Amino acid sequence: MQQLIDMTGRVIVVTGAASGIGRATARQFAELGGQVLATDRDPAGLETTSQGHFEGSITTLRHDVTSQADWREVFAAVRSLGRLDVLVNNAGIMLAGPFEDAPLDDLRRQYQINVEGPFMGMQGAIPLMKESIAKHGARPSIINVSSVYGQVAGARYAAYSASKGAIKMLSKAVANELATTGIRVNSIHPGPTATNLGANHPPQLDATGEAISATAAMANWLRLIPMGRFGTVDDIAPVIAFLASDAAGYITGAEIVIDGGYAAV
Repeated sequence: MQQLIDMTGRVIVVTGAASGIGRATARQFAELGGQVLATDRDPAGLETTSQGHFEGSITTLRHDVTSQADWREVFAAVRSLGRLDVLVNNAGIMLAGPFEDAPLDDLRRQYQINVEGPFMGMQGAIPLMKESIAKHGARPSIINVSSVYGQVAGARYAAYSASKGAIKMLSKAVANELATTGIRVNSIHPGPTATNLGANHPPQLDATGEAISATAAMANWLRLIPMGRFGTVDDIAPVIAFLASDAAGYITGAEIVIDGGYAAV
């Protein structure tokens, strides 16, 4: 049987690739034969992403997604690779806290990274993807990593939810606008996933204002997930690869929820 997903000869950019979902996604594409440009603000993490048998198939570049100058460097590097088939806008931050006390800067920072970053990335990718269509018959794809909190409300995550809801609708609008060009745009919405994204969040508090232990907080989360476990990066990366592939050639403007049933409750 022919391999369902084959990325041989294709060039893929993955942001936020120094750890977590980004690292797993970059490696997934490399395993499928793609040439990956993995970007992040963390050079040491990127080095780990590209080590081992991924050397040669994953190249790395330091990249702040809020910087237009950095995006220009990314696309200059893409030109040296000869084409652009896939952009995965994965870089993001997640800040927690009660809305009543949330600093405005928390909202602004999350919008800069979670929304403005993908906005600039998509704008810069479009001309390169159109060239790839014209020169190579490419079928380009953009995947924006949103969150289940772009679908449902999350207590203590109002600003984060706002940013992830924004990237969901931005993805849909751009998908609609680009549909006739052959460039597809979709968003994915992971639920609670075992990454370091929320590692530095302040502890949850009980009704009396006392901090809840990590064990109790974990149990509270698991009760909300019908499948009874957190997601893993290996639950997410294959879905991104599918959306990037020709197997998803008629899918654009979609929002794919990957949450163990969390949002279905």
